[in-house]
Amino acid sequence: MKALLTLIFTLSVLSVFGQWSTPMFSDAEADVFLPAPKESLYLQRYRSIFLGFGPRYLNTDPGTIETTFMDDSPSMDTFNSTFEVKDGYAQFAMNIGYKAGRYRGTSHDYLLDVTFGKNYTAKFAYSWGWNFLTKLKGKDFVIRPAIQGILGGSGFRIGKIQNNASYIQINEKKYYEEELNIHLQGSSLTFAPRIDFTYIFANRWDFFLKAAYDVPAGNSNPMLQFSVPDKISTDDTPTDSFVSIDNENLTITYNGEPLVSLPYTTGGLRVTFGVSYLWNR
Repeated sequence: MKALLTLIFTLSVLSVFGQWSTPMFSDAEADVFLPAPKESLYLQRYRSIFLGFGPRYLNTDPGTIETTFMDDSPSMDTFNSTFEVKDGYAQFAMNIGYKAGRYRGTSHDYLLDVTFGKNYTAKFAYSWGWNFLTKLKGKDFVIRPAIQGILGGSGFRIGKIQNNASYIQINEKKYYEEELNIHLQGSSLTFAPRIDFTYIFANRWDFFLKAAYDVPAGNSNPMLQFSVPDKISTDDTPTDSFVSIDNENLTITYNGEPLVSLPYTTGGLRVTFGVSYLWNR
């Protein structure tokens, strides 16, 4: 049903803004919001890099995650953790990206969106859309309905494992550092109808506002990630290690039952605002 509603919403947006190809405005509106003439940016292409910010919300089911792990070293370093999942997490995100297309016509953008904190999310996203060029108070203004696909990873920082002898061993990797950070993470796939509003306020710069409604397709592949803390990392530090939840050295439960997937979804409204630097104009 969510997928059907998403499709209907997107087609409705495209239909409404498609009518702008033959826009009708009253004389009173003419000096505020006018269709762009065919000179100016009408047939031009653009490329751009952009920086954006916005609030993010991770929908979670509150509960308790209990973890017990023993490493592969002869000294058998152990880790025990009880992590309380809250009823949702609100955070601030930053994204960077690249966009290209025609000011009136098809367009694409690619971005990396990252949040930080006790829980964290990193998303790589691509969107395809159609630009409708008009004027707002004498400046070029672009409205872009789009469809976006998102591949992401979210997780929780659940503690540290201590080195009680010579080294910590995860699979075949040996860590001689005194401790490792442990994150419990999973991957997710999300689709979203999106609409962007872009105000080109200078020759090479624009300001944008993007609003998307994320429809999650679920999360999968939960695992533990082991990493050396930044404060003790060196050039010789091994890269991160990963342990799947079915590893024989790991026992992990959620509310007393074996953990199958992480208790979160990435759905809901997602708003981003920021600035872009333009070239190829």
